[in-house]
Amino acid sequence: MNTTTTYSADPRWKDLYKIGGFTAVILELLIVLGGIAFVIWSYSPGSASTVEIFTTLQRDRFGGLMSLDFPLFISNFFGVLLFLALYVSLKSVNESYALIALIAGLLAAVLIFPARPMAELITLSDGYAAATTELARSQYLAAGDALLAQFDGTAYLGNTFLGGLSLLISSLLMLRSKFFSKATAYVGIVTNLAVCLFFVPVIGTYFLFLCLPGYVIWYVQLCRSFVQLGRDATRAALDNGK
Repeated sequence: MNTTTTYSADPRWKDLYKIGGFTAVILELLIVLGGIAFVIWSYSPGSASTVEIFTTLQRDRFGGLMSLDFPLFISNFFGVLLFLALYVSLKSVNESYALIALIAGLLAAVLIFPARPMAELITLSDGYAAATTELARSQYLAAGDALLAQFDGTAYLGNTFLGGLSLLISSLLMLRSKFFSKATAYVGIVTNLAVCLFFVPVIGTYFLFLCLPGYVIWYVQLCRSFVQLGRDATRAALDNGK
């Protein structure tokens, strides 16, 4: 990458820097929540039948959603804010690659909707519970089977790869940025490279689990960097009379 080193925080983005720090904290908490959820409510698509998933959604709506990977679904919304904060922080290093990272991240966030069709499954679960004939129940189950197949389908693969690629590019740009430490860059590179390798046969899934400790460390590092950026940008804004 043809890059240049940045030297000052842009006061125009002071609020977005602060939002980036807040978002990193939220994503940290969602990782912890996801880990707890995985222990209490194991991931059900592919391991439980559609009938069992529908029944769980009726008996315990919250637990049913958690077993459908709800923390991942929510984290993608906050991920959009992180992608934006990273873009404004790194575009002065190399705007072309920073923009590519932003677009890849936004595409990843959009793909989470077909990859995790939770509202649709809730609707089908309600319909299945209210159905009075076997034919109606079989129709709801068939529709549920089709939706559950999407949990590990193309949209999910695209979401995972593009999200990891976006953050990997941003981590590489951090190597030439004054705003982020080399340690932050290296943790980001290793962690997000592991995410991008998730499609490797047999061992790919293990990469996704191994990257979680990396994200726990990385989000703390990002929070510190964004908080400092927000302070520097606020001081610059005051100096400029804005």
